[in-house]
Amino acid sequence: MFSNIQPFIPTLDYNVSRQFYLDFGFEIAYEDDDLTLFKKDKVSFFIQKYYIKDWAENTMLQLYVDNLEDLLQQIKKLKETYPMIKYTEIKDVHYGKTVHLIDPAGVLLHLTDPR
Repeated sequence: MFSNIQPFIPTLDYNVSRQFYLDFGFEIAYEDDDLTLFKKDKVSFFIQKYYIKDWAENTMLQLYVDNLEDLLQQIKKLKETYPMIKYTEIKDVHYGKTVHLIDPAGVLLHLTDPR
């Protein structure tokens, strides 16, 4: 019955978050003044021009990736342009390997290689 989910995530600064996700490798599938739909491979989500601190800092998305090492190098380069982001080094966890990345609005992305 269900085939996809597209969560809506907040932005503290809409333009900064929009550019962050473009620089992170996502493409814009739809956009208006208050909403952008990003897509890459099988992943899609909206950012919106709306922010509540408690909501942003309690939102988590898990994205499965194929090459966590390369992605971590990309994140380290993004940190130069987006000093507000935070990330961890690669961690071994019971469900694979993961990097935690906090985006410019405070949303936590679990970037996971389940292998």
